[in-house]
Amino acid sequence: MKKLNRSSVAAMTVLAASFAVAFAGPASAFAADLAPVNLGAAGNFAILSETGITDTGSHASAITGNIGASPITAAAMNDVYCSEITGTIYGVDAAYVGSGNQACFAGNPPAANKTFVDNAVLDMGTAYANAAGRTNPTATELGAGNIGGMTLAPGLYKWSSDVTIPTSVTLSGGSNAVWIFQIAGNLSIASACSLASGIKVILTGGAKASNVFWQVGGVTGATLGTYSTFNGTILSAKQIIIQTGAVLNGRALAQTQVTLDASTVGDSSTVSGTLVGFINGSSTVSGTLGGLLNGNSSSGSISGSVTGGSAVSGTLGGSTGGGGSGSISGTVSGGSSGGSGGGGGGSTSGLSSSGGGSGGGVSAPGQVLGISTDIPNYSPLVGAPNTGEGGAAPFNWMIISLVAFLAAVSVYRLSRTLGL
Repeated sequence: MKKLNRSSVAAMTVLAASFAVAFAGPASAFAADLAPVNLGAAGNFAILSETGITDTGSHASAITGNIGASPITAAAMNDVYCSEITGTIYGVDAAYVGSGNQACFAGNPPAANKTFVDNAVLDMGTAYANAAGRTNPTATELGAGNIGGMTLAPGLYKWSSDVTIPTSVTLSGGSNAVWIFQIAGNLSIASACSLASGIKVILTGGAKASNVFWQVGGVTGATLGTYSTFNGTILSAKQIIIQTGAVLNGRALAQTQVTLDASTVGDSSTVSGTLVGFINGSSTVSGTLGGLLNGNSSSGSISGSVTGGSAVSGTLGGSTGGGGSGSISGTVSGGSSGGSGGGGGGSTSGLSSSGGGSGGGVSAPGQVLGISTDIPNYSPLVGAPNTGEGGAAPFNWMIISLVAFLAAVSVYRLSRTLGL
């Protein structure tokens, strides 16, 4: 038998390893190194605009975080009342009037307030350019711009067209996972008749809204349909429209205007202890809660209901609808797992959690408002179920890598047997 020299064995080993890289594809290679977009001073704001922030209807929006506008006059934010915001309204002058109550307003003078919002708008532009300039996408033109029903692994996704979300889309990844969506056209998520039935961007596996970035370059900008639930930071070259009852768990950073209508906007990174209005989606609040929180709260106390299929474990830092510290004496509906630190006098009812974990910690919601993550014909690929669109998921990458490793070991053992 002809013996193989060491260089041949080395070459075969390298070849085996190369197969792992080739089959794993760019999705796993680049997603692992994807860094979040640095928002700079813009990260101090839940809503930021260059041409104004309007709030139509009954002034029933709920905003958690600061809002601001520059270079336009602060009067361009008069539609937003102090009663709607937990945070500060920053302006470049003293022209904000609102409802007559100006307790939440910080204008110029002093000049420091103007500088604060001016710098935030400058950093918003820098962040937009950073997101738009990322290279080596995980996938391009995925779904021809229709990503409804898909489950997307962390990565960089790029489209030369509009992107629409007609049905709920899931972003599945760990707490450090990053998603950047580069959209040359407009972004829209469909409307529904209620928050319960609304279309959602769902986060699972510990994914955080603060690590999701939507860069939108279209002439219309981004539109969040009626009663939709959206997760992530929207960086729009034009406007951001948040329609009636829609929820944005993240930031609206627009280079033109932002429009609200009984909308809920929250910067998830600043929510810890005081919850006002709604926090929707599967994001984590202070490492404790995931799912949908309904009701008004203050000082770490939640008076309302916890709805959805998330596990609640440990203390809530207050009471839910009464009771002692850490107790749950409100209503937990939609199916929950895990324990609570403290006695609970409420009831647990609704659908059992399917797909969610049991025990301590916050598990991925199995059912949130009747939408199950047990998707029929689910495929672990990035893309639509069973279509094969997109790159390999991390699980596929692990299998391929293991096969390549075993092949390399076999080559090495063969070389030892042959006395090479």
